[in-house]
Amino acid sequence: MSFIKLQQNVVALHRFIFTLMKYFIGIVPPEDIYTTVVSIQKKFGDNRLEPHITLRAPVTVIEETKWIEAIEHICANFSPFEIKLPTTGNFGKRVLFIDVSSNGLKELYNALMPAIELFEQPEINKKENTNYHPHLTLGRSWCGFSKQDFIQMKELANEFLSQKKISFIAHSVRVYHKPSASGRYEAKKDIALSGTAVI
Repeated sequence: MSFIKLQQNVVALHRFIFTLMKYFIGIVPPEDIYTTVVSIQKKFGDNRLEPHITLRAPVTVIEETKWIEAIEHICANFSPFEIKLPTTGNFGKRVLFIDVSSNGLKELYNALMPAIELFEQPEINKKENTNYHPHLTLGRSWCGFSKQDFIQMKELANEFLSQKKISFIAHSVRVYHKPSASGRYEAKKDIALSGTAVI
């Protein structure tokens, strides 16, 4: 194979890789919770993502249409459910979050994963299937938040959470995608939970 042909193959491979975009699935809280989280974040920095509870962590999707259709199929047969936000928590020094309590969310996750992972690159499937910890991120250290920022953000969040029992009903999920490797995730599509009974 000539050097020029090899270069052409490498370029073609790179183009193919870049067409496989990263996606994730989240649940966006209602406006009162959303704006409170944003107001806490903006005092200290930019978390680079809107407030959400991750349902499917970022993954490379091989077949976008089939992947989204699988999500739509599961959600069409899944009822809205309650999500409670009891307190704050953290993943070491890297991530500060509001903890999430919801049987419905875990049931949706368990129903969704087998349906969508068929259309994903199997890069994190095994690890995440056993380590799903739903949460609403307040700040991430690699976005520039400091240890002192986390301390103050935690105090503000706990003050908000202690005023009353914070909960909401999830009626839909949001699909996000990352159009470019250096860009930010953007909302692509909202998919309703169309079942009739609230869990």
